[in-house]
Amino acid sequence: LVCTNKTSSQSDRQVYVASFLAAMDAISPLVARQGYGGVVNGTGNNTVYAFGECMKDLSQTDCNLCFAQCKTQILRCLPFQRLTRGGRLFYDGCYLRYDDYMFFNESLDAEDKTVCGVNDFGGNQSLFKANVAQLVRNMSVEAPKTDGFFKGFVNRGNLTVYGLAQCWEFVNGTSCEKCLNDSVSRIGS
Repeated sequence: LVCTNKTSSQSDRQVYVASFLAAMDAISPLVARQGYGGVVNGTGNNTVYAFGECMKDLSQTDCNLCFAQCKTQILRCLPFQRLTRGGRLFYDGCYLRYDDYMFFNESLDAEDKTVCGVNDFGGNQSLFKANVAQLVRNMSVEAPKTDGFFKGFVNRGNLTVYGLAQCWEFVNGTSCEKCLNDSVSRIGS
């Protein structure tokens, strides 16, 4: 969960909250129907831009459950209490973001983070690292060719590593490539 530190003025509370709620209500059926959705609701300073997407390997039921959880947890950014103008939530299976500007086609952002697992690999670490490096290179090349989505594995030396790469629906072409290349360089950490 990443929340911005930008807030609306208290005098706009009712209008901003109404825009936020309408955006959240409008995005759910889009995600349920097509796996992703972008919504713009409100006017002027009270415009809310919202985008949500499920990973393309999820079943419809799992997408719906993941996205419902996202909508519940995004409220931890306190859009009603503090009138926080932006937040984003990443789960393994889905993503939800709202903000006060049109961000839909952004591929890289200062808020991007690398999140690493907490458990160390107990086997041959150099082989594991080599297989991971090969896998992420493969995915970064293949995903832009296949509608921004690719899942695969590398099996060398009796060690298999699995992965999935997906660009957000509105991030395509060279922006998708740029994002995945950035991910390849970061994942080595």
